Amino acid sequence: MQIQLIVVGRMKGGFSYLQAGIDDYLKRLKAYAPVSIVEVPDEPILPSKTAEQIMEKEAQRLLPYVQKAAYAIALSERGEEATSEKFSAAFFERLGADPSNGGIPSNESGPIIFIVGGPLGLHPSVLRECNWTVSLSRMTFPHPMVRLILLEQLYRAFKIRRGEPYHK
Repeated sequence: MQIQLIVVGRMKGGFSYLQAGIDDYLKRLKAYAPVSIVEVPDEPILPSKTAEQIMEKEAQRLLPYVQKAAYAIALSERGEEATSEKFSAAFFERLGADPSNGGIPSNESGPIIFIVGGPLGLHPSVLRECNWTVSLSRMTFPHPMVRLILLEQLYRAFKIRRGEPYHK
């Protein structure tokens, strides 16, 4: 199983303090699956462009990744909310977890991707193409921080799935 976080925008200087945490969870996750982060350019927010135009332009950059994915998960404030335990169970069930492989799917038809939109969110065309839409919280987080939170929750999901200590 290969996991990719496809994120709109780069880590800005003001959020560089998050990089150590992101690197730590990427390293921890290597024991379960290769995980990488792919940054796609964000569209500048200008008074001459509507939110719809901006999100549509970003969608054009995101959709090729969605179409190549074995399974695509969008992060959206309007997505399904779950506890860590429910997220772990749903994540592996949706991917067709194989009990003979410790309950971890081995999907060779393409990566499992998580789509993290820009400050304006994801265009409806991206949400329609994804297999599942998840909300990390009803709260709004800076998009660079979402990377760290998502990686930690993925690590927690693997630990829960394998019955390994960490969750409590």
